[in-house]
Amino acid sequence: MSLTRRMYGYSFSEIEKELIFRRQDTGFVRYLTNDGTLFYLDPSPFFKTQKREVYAALCPSPPERSLIKVVVSDINENITRDPSGYYRLIIKCASSWEKIDPGSLLTRKSLLNPDEVKEFFKMPFVGEEEQIDRIALCSALFTVSAPPLPFEKGGITAAVIGKKKNWAGFKKGMEIIPPELKKVSSDYFYRLSQKEEQMDPVTSREINLAYLNPDTIPLHIPMVLDADIRSSSTYKEAFLAQKPLITAFMLDALILEPVVSENLERYIADAMYELVSDVKGSGSLPYAQDFGSLLPRLGTSFARYNSRFNVSKMDIKKGIDLWSEMFYLAKKIMSVQHPVAHMYRLSDKARKLYLDLADAFGLDIPITVSDIARNVPIFSNALDYEEALDDLNHHGLIIRLNNRTIKVLDFGKKSIT
Repeated sequence: MSLTRRMYGYSFSEIEKELIFRRQDTGFVRYLTNDGTLFYLDPSPFFKTQKREVYAALCPSPPERSLIKVVVSDINENITRDPSGYYRLIIKCASSWEKIDPGSLLTRKSLLNPDEVKEFFKMPFVGEEEQIDRIALCSALFTVSAPPLPFEKGGITAAVIGKKKNWAGFKKGMEIIPPELKKVSSDYFYRLSQKEEQMDPVTSREINLAYLNPDTIPLHIPMVLDADIRSSSTYKEAFLAQKPLITAFMLDALILEPVVSENLERYIADAMYELVSDVKGSGSLPYAQDFGSLLPRLGTSFARYNSRFNVSKMDIKKGIDLWSEMFYLAKKIMSVQHPVAHMYRLSDKARKLYLDLADAFGLDIPITVSDIARNVPIFSNALDYEEALDDLNHHGLIIRLNNRTIKVLDFGKKSIT
């Protein structure tokens, strides 16, 4: 379903309906002029306003794409023309504006709850109920993505493990993803591929990739399709009826940006220690695991799925449990395994940076990013430094706690050298 061709109420998300029908002078900023002195207010990042009105800023321009409420001091009318003819354009003078939390707009009960969304993603599969439940939950989390994190774009990269017929079942559920979100120019980008391919759309805020039986690209969560596929004719009617509702649920989730509080940082660090130790202690891996920001991604995705504005300890725990169940199932059924020592071999620059950070600041201590340059010899090439830091993050040797601090995790210098 194209996002620009929606006409019926059930195909719009709850936030979109709230802004279209029940809120005045509130919406997502879209610039008409480069400096933002003239701008539109859209009901969502996915649907342009149908109102013939524009806002003129008599105050500092609001940030583009932000959700705001405008105080209008004056209203003027102009008769203007486009290819379809003359029309009346309303110009509203904005004397001030304030940012609005998107979550505050979810005041009405959604047409679907999370359990109903999960049931939708179960439709293509048949088999052991607990495993079907895991597949459906992974599918739901993939579609709602994960918001951007400190230093990183958002999104989830999934290893879809199974046969081609199982892959067809997974892709069936992914039909709810609008075609606009499959374009590399989208803020929220989705790509499903049977072959591994490096993708990094420059302008996208969130990138969601799913590969069938990947081998080398580091991924966040495995999705083991250990189930049989149903004939689509057995659920076609229910699938088509619910499809626009699931898309609307997805759009609401994408608008939300749950926050990971500082109170959770200690819990996340402890959980990361245990997770990385278990994985590397297992000796071999069925795919390349990306540890960097894994737990915050899963936590924020669970929070979005449940329409929550703050990530809870339970969101992190559920993410760990789901990942763990799928990871060990993947280890059990995959015939090809890769030695951990081979897959997590640090580059020389990353190894040097880890040791320098550990010597200068110690282990398991929050480090202010601005202090690193003053206390650690940084590579002459700034790009080398960023690549080394990314390498440590991917290997689970540091945690980026927020925009200001990182923490070097203690896995022993001997294991690093």
